[in-house]
Amino acid sequence: MTDRRALAILLALHLAIVAIVQPRGDFPLNDDWAYAHSVQWLLAEGRIRLSDWVGMNLVPQTLAGGLVVRVAGFSFEALRHLTQVVALFVMAAAYFWFRAARLEPGSALVATAALVAFPAWPVLANSYMTDLYGLALALPAATLFLKELEQPSRNGIVAATVLSVVGVLERQVILVIPFAFMVAWLWTRRALDRGTIVRGVAPFAAVVVVEAAFHAYLVLGPGLPSGHLLHGRVVSMSLQALRNEGGVVPWILANFATLPAYLGFFSIGWLAWWGMSGAKAIHKVAVIVGGAAIAAAAFGLGWFPPYRAGYIIDAAGIGPLLLYDSLRGLAPLDRSAGILWRAIALPTAFATAALIVMLLSWVVALARRGRSADPAPIFVLVVVAANVGPFLVTDYFDRYLLYVLPFLFVLWARWGAPATARWPQALAAAWIVGAIALSAVATRDYFSWNRARWDAISMAERLGANPDAIDGGYEYNADRRFETRARVPDGKSWWWVADDRYVVAFSEVPGYDVVETWRVRHWLPRSPSEVKLLRRKP
Repeated sequence: MTDRRALAILLALHLAIVAIVQPRGDFPLNDDWAYAHSVQWLLAEGRIRLSDWVGMNLVPQTLAGGLVVRVAGFSFEALRHLTQVVALFVMAAAYFWFRAARLEPGSALVATAALVAFPAWPVLANSYMTDLYGLALALPAATLFLKELEQPSRNGIVAATVLSVVGVLERQVILVIPFAFMVAWLWTRRALDRGTIVRGVAPFAAVVVVEAAFHAYLVLGPGLPSGHLLHGRVVSMSLQALRNEGGVVPWILANFATLPAYLGFFSIGWLAWWGMSGAKAIHKVAVIVGGAAIAAAAFGLGWFPPYRAGYIIDAAGIGPLLLYDSLRGLAPLDRSAGILWRAIALPTAFATAALIVMLLSWVVALARRGRSADPAPIFVLVVVAANVGPFLVTDYFDRYLLYVLPFLFVLWARWGAPATARWPQALAAAWIVGAIALSAVATRDYFSWNRARWDAISMAERLGANPDAIDGGYEYNADRRFETRARVPDGKSWWWVADDRYVVAFSEVPGYDVVETWRVRHWLPRSPSEVKLLRRKP
């Protein structure tokens, strides 16, 4: 395997995912309506303005989207094509991150494929969501900082700082990259003279200053979105947790359980491919015992992935599936664990135990080595902790955990030697390919029922309805009515519905007549099979 061949395989993989998904349709998905509004405002007003729904800074993404829309005209499809290019760049950036972490080309290719096996990847790569835009800046910055720790270079640290600054203007979470560099640099440098301290602190100081400046711009200019206020609640919610105000502790304990479980689920392919041949016997025993205990608890309590409902990764496929009847529990969608999720729960249990043992082992080893420790694992470990830690006391979406995986994969690879037996690697490769294929097919079904949903909305509009008289589901009403700050009358769907005379749903609903039914061509048995336009009875 060579770098050129690996990149060619990744290109082919990307094109195959797009071919399976068939991401056609000029409509928003998930939250990307809010990010698209910023593009429209940029072209109309000549400034960066953010929706109140938005918690990210979005500057690079908005500028890139504005450039595309100025050339091609506004459509969600045009913005989707931009993200497809960004997704390809992220795959290459991930590959070179793994290469910088000393993985040979074949292993770096498998690690990148395991990252793409993240179940939400196909929808994130074929919408205008922000996640891959942030990762496109975070991974090159992390790569340069890693190289700086091992072989300092003036040009390298400048480039890493610039990427971090631009990255923070996309998503604030990228602050953790220069922060982790600062910790690793100051921890392991023997001579902490003024120059050394400045070199370690300057990148983090730069991104903090830029973040503060952009915050001031929003406050003094177009206004600070309420979504930004929610992101600054880590300290207050931590104090609330210590006092158990509002009974928040059980909710935090649930986060404490679901976070490692999700990360274990997402890491199965890579952990199985690399193996544990270099791990100590006591660590292997701990993984076996811990995995068996987690599996027993999962099957005993009926605790199977996906661990959180209503997000992208849903028991019924790729979502969210937010229409009138699904909100009210009327939709005929099987959202039980099912055979597939029960089967996944077993390897997830052992992968979760393996990650916990590995992380604890790294903490102990680095603490023992003190300032003589290798700075690279310190950097990576701090990135992981700083990413995941706040989620324990705030909240998180399943897609947020994509940011942690490239760093967990590197920690696993540096924890022990790669597997030598071929058959475990063959099974792991089959898992990775199967996960990518299944996720792509589920996303294809997601696009299929969304196309039917928007056909139903178009018919309602032809019948004379306007956005004030349609409950078209979360994305439709959010795109059309959120910015008006519309009040939601009692009994209506929370997504800013004024009057639900016309309803788009997966099934018939009491009190409504069926206007039209659209059959959905789906590949997975539990995906929605039809979408209906309903009209309230006189």
